Amino acid sequence: MAGGSEVGARYSRFIGLIYIFNLIIGTGALALPLGFQQAGLILGIIFLALVGILAFISASFLIEAQAVANAYLSLMYAENTPLMFEEDAKHINANESSFEINQRVEVGKMSEIFLGKWGKYIFYIILVVYLFGDLAIYATVVPTSLVKVTGGWGGLSSDQVYYVYLAIFAALVAPFSLFNFQKTKPLQICTLIIRNLAFIMMIILGIIFIAQGKGTSASSLKWFNIEGLPALFGVSIYAFMCHHSLPSIITPFDNKNKIHALVSVDFFSIFVAYSALCASALFAFGDISNATCEINHDGQFIPCKIQSLYTLNFSSYRVQFIADFLSLFPVFTLSTNYPLICITLRNNLLQLFPWAAPPQGKSISFSSTVISLGSCLIPIGIAFLTKNVSFLVSFTGSYAGLGIMLVLSALLVYYSPIFDNGSL
Repeated sequence: MAGGSEVGARYSRFIGLIYIFNLIIGTGALALPLGFQQAGLILGIIFLALVGILAFISASFLIEAQAVANAYLSLMYAENTPLMFEEDAKHINANESSFEINQRVEVGKMSEIFLGKWGKYIFYIILVVYLFGDLAIYATVVPTSLVKVTGGWGGLSSDQVYYVYLAIFAALVAPFSLFNFQKTKPLQICTLIIRNLAFIMMIILGIIFIAQGKGTSASSLKWFNIEGLPALFGVSIYAFMCHHSLPSIITPFDNKNKIHALVSVDFFSIFVAYSALCASALFAFGDISNATCEINHDGQFIPCKIQSLYTLNFSSYRVQFIADFLSLFPVFTLSTNYPLICITLRNNLLQLFPWAAPPQGKSISFSSTVISLGSCLIPIGIAFLTKNVSFLVSFTGSYAGLGIMLVLSALLVYYSPIFDNGSL
């Protein structure tokens, strides 16, 4: 149908919620404990809850805007009128069934319909900056984490092994970028199991450390430190980010009844997991001053201060399997997120350049393949050129991410048409 995209195979709401859960929990989750330490436990929980509520509201806005876009495109297709929203089309007759989300209308296409030409261009600039920055971060962190576990091998230095791992990573994720979300379902289910296991493991290990009497006393912790809030701001935005990929995830749901309530369960579960992880981290390692974790000559685990990636606090744990598993957690997390972000970027670029989209009835074409591989491999090329992505991390999370999560979703709902018969 005009303006929309082929949906492909359907999946259950449970599988869709797994996609959202996996997409949200990434490197931002592992950086939260350090942000909590600087802002304080109470302020951290309050601010994280506020960001989570705003993220859920903006996700609801995007779902509503997608429903309106489906109704609008259906009517415009039926009446054979232009697909650009105009002010004189502010009130349109539609019935309730028109709001069924049957077409995948990406956020970029919604911006074109509701915000006009300039809104579309501004959005795509923000989206490309965010997604390419996000993917470049992922492409750097995965081989770096692997190198920290294995070191150099085969006569190669750690720096040389980094490029070997990066090439292997590219070969593994590139094929997945050619498909839709539905094709990554087995990968996402495995990832959900691994992520939950890693989160539970980190929380339990922190509690064990506290139970052994080695933890931090309540009087030594920061509880409410406004000066530390900037350190938590960008990380919290990053930790709840999924909005850029929601249309691709929501559209294939086989049953969209009570979808807002279902998505709220995901957000609430993630908030509880984040809070438990950060609280256990602060009470376990909150006042430790050692810069790095290590093992002494007796084989005892010597803890360190909370690291920028919390998994590194267990990198020298006395049980080697646990140490290696948690050190590789970013690899599991980011390797499965990478194709999802690539698919989102590709889908938006195909709606920006409709001439490159596959013909009706086909799922792939030469031009769409080029865009898919470009979305996947350009960030990997950046990771080949430089490992320094600290600027991308701060800019991606604090500015571009904030624009997509809060500003764009509100604008899409505000400027969407009002329907005279039928409503959201």
